Amino acid sequence: MSEETKRSLSGTAKFGISLGSGIIAGFAAAILSQPADTLLSQINKGHGPEGSMPYRLRVLAQQAGFRGLFAGLGPRMIMTAGLVAGQFLLYGAIKDALSAPPGLEIHKENSAVHT
Repeated sequence: MSEETKRSLSGTAKFGISLGSGIIAGFAAAILSQPADTLLSQINKGHGPEGSMPYRLRVLAQQAGFRGLFAGLGPRMIMTAGLVAGQFLLYGAIKDALSAPPGLEIHKENSAVHT
């Protein structure tokens, strides 16, 4: 998105972009972290066999199976999406309140030598 387009966005459009981006980021974070959090909860409850941590995690993951590792994903997605969207909105509001410049755009320079 060009700088000109960014500047011409209405407040509602900026809010919608921040909210939508936060929701998508929250869903992705919830999906990616769910299996590890499920296993961590099991370890903290004292479940699993004795042995090294990798062994315990592997056994717990095998016992839970794919579906078990993602049990409770729906509520976690809603919670995480709400939290992350709120953070995105708060960041945007603070940035606007401080009149901060737009984010830096990193452009790939042409490798040809200009003379």
